[in-house]
Amino acid sequence: MVCTALLGAALAGPSARADAPTVHRHVLAGSRPGYATASADEGPVPSEQRLTARLHLGSRDPAGLASFLKSVTDPRSPGYRRFLTPDQYRGHFALGPQEHLAIATWLTGAGLTVTRDTPHYIEVSGPAKSMQEAVGSSFHRYKTAQGDIVSAPTDDISVPAAIGADVVAVSGLSVPSAAHPLSTRATAPESTSTACSTHFGQKPAAGLPSAYGRPTTYSPCPYVPAQLRRAYGAGGPGASGKGTTVAIVDAYGSSTMPADADRFARSTGDLPFRPGQYRQQVTPENWTGETACAPPETWAGEQALDVDMAHGLAPDANVLYVGANSCLDDDLMDAEASVIDHRLADSISNSWAEIIHSDPGHLTPDLVSAWNLLFEQAAAEGIGVYFAAGDCGDSSPGAAETGVNCDAKTTTAQADFPSGSPWVTSVGGTTLALDRRGEYAWETSMGDELSILTGEGDQQAWGPVPGVFAFGGGGGLSDFPEPWYQHGRVPSPAVGAHARRSTPDVAMEGDGALPVLVGLTDAGQFQLVGFGGTSAATPAFAAVQADAQQEAGRPLGFANPLLYFLGSSPAFRDVTDQPPAAGHGPLAVVRDYGPSDGDQQRYILYTLGRDYGLHAGPGYDYATGLGSPSPAYLQRFRRTGRHAQ
Repeated sequence: MVCTALLGAALAGPSARADAPTVHRHVLAGSRPGYATASADEGPVPSEQRLTARLHLGSRDPAGLASFLKSVTDPRSPGYRRFLTPDQYRGHFALGPQEHLAIATWLTGAGLTVTRDTPHYIEVSGPAKSMQEAVGSSFHRYKTAQGDIVSAPTDDISVPAAIGADVVAVSGLSVPSAAHPLSTRATAPESTSTACSTHFGQKPAAGLPSAYGRPTTYSPCPYVPAQLRRAYGAGGPGASGKGTTVAIVDAYGSSTMPADADRFARSTGDLPFRPGQYRQQVTPENWTGETACAPPETWAGEQALDVDMAHGLAPDANVLYVGANSCLDDDLMDAEASVIDHRLADSISNSWAEIIHSDPGHLTPDLVSAWNLLFEQAAAEGIGVYFAAGDCGDSSPGAAETGVNCDAKTTTAQADFPSGSPWVTSVGGTTLALDRRGEYAWETSMGDELSILTGEGDQQAWGPVPGVFAFGGGGGLSDFPEPWYQHGRVPSPAVGAHARRSTPDVAMEGDGALPVLVGLTDAGQFQLVGFGGTSAATPAFAAVQADAQQEAGRPLGFANPLLYFLGSSPAFRDVTDQPPAAGHGPLAVVRDYGPSDGDQQRYILYTLGRDYGLHAGPGYDYATGLGSPSPAYLQRFRRTGRHAQ
């Protein structure tokens, strides 16, 4: 509990504090952004300029929460899956009214106005001089590398030590980090005349050059849900997601959903949503962040992909779409919390990401802590949270030089966030091949090197070969210590290095060279378009989990401890860069993008299994994690009783 006398000393004005005891402060390390340098300083923010901040709240019992989470998520624990209701979580672990009052008193005593008070944060606004009084730092304007003038604290933010454990982060006082969707349009609309194969290697690319000493073939036509269900053993009787709810969190929202999803289902031979099976929460009147975020129409494509995959692999599951008011952390956290605080779903699929190490950029360590606490609450309530691992290989500057879905601001190889959190399931990507019967043939790691046609006539050739990196599944080491469920099940750290959280955990089809089919309305016209990305794999795996929950007969909750418990079993197919079933030599396909009047190449050669900086080998790897779920994964939930349940 907070000491009122100590708070009073902290809240008194400078003159009143002359004879008061020194008040110690708790520093939120790393909260001053990297762009706030002396050389970029453009002078102080006017003292009366109005600033707004959000103070993210901690847990009343962090140690107790950690102990409970270990018990409720460990398949070997007597407390396994004895989840809390949202009310029980708040009663045990959230800050209470007294803590909220103490924080609000400190803030208002500094001259700020509380504009919002939620279980997760307190939002305040006021003049810069009052904000400085509250958070222990002045504010200056800085010129970024792009020439923009932005404000930021001159020092790391701090709070009175008496409430240091109750405030884990402060946001809103520097340029926020922006998330981006992890999907890419991979084909022209189906109405365009293009060539594709009915299965891998079926249709020769007649008239086009060979590659690696062999004739080339066209990439398979974009996969429809029925093909994915067959490959992964999903969506069958007793495993269709019935009685479960999959939530999808993205930014913004489509005005033509769920009509687009229903039309897509009918066009691919599936059933549309039943009345009430699909719901969405979007507030277009509150949308912001358009200058920092991909436009709403781009996010609408992401929404279509996510909804089509979730419904396609769990056709009887309810789907709840929650559209954040922007791609910025505060709005995405609000969207995520709206599901968790009321336990509106059994799982949450998230097909977006940001990176921690970027320039410019500022995803602070304290804000990361606030995100992790939200994911811990989900685990306590039995909600599985799934995040796309990324489409940029190891997310290094080298990958970003040519990768089509990379963050150019990256400064080092890193796991994307929130995928790298120890309390979410990180879903990577694979390249899936089917045989002539439509059965599973093989998978390799999602990683495409691109080559284009060069020369004329008989001198035409692909160049360069192997090609330049274009697209790949994300993964690697995160900034967090290795969680208990990965001990002994992931590669050991280098000598002298600390063991860290490894990503991804699992992987499924998501390659842009062999994409999945999606239905969406674009410029007023409904289209069937191929999409690629771990954005396809993530809702697909969340749907598989919905199928597994139906088989188990109860909520599954946080998936990772069970996934690693099953890791060496037939529940997963081991995915490698060079799958034995694919034969010897490089794997390559030609994608036909259709006629173009511009500079767009019609034919692209993709060399497969070439993720940047990540390699898939036997056992766990940083490209595909434990591998992809086999039909035995869902069968295990059906037959093994308590250990699967």
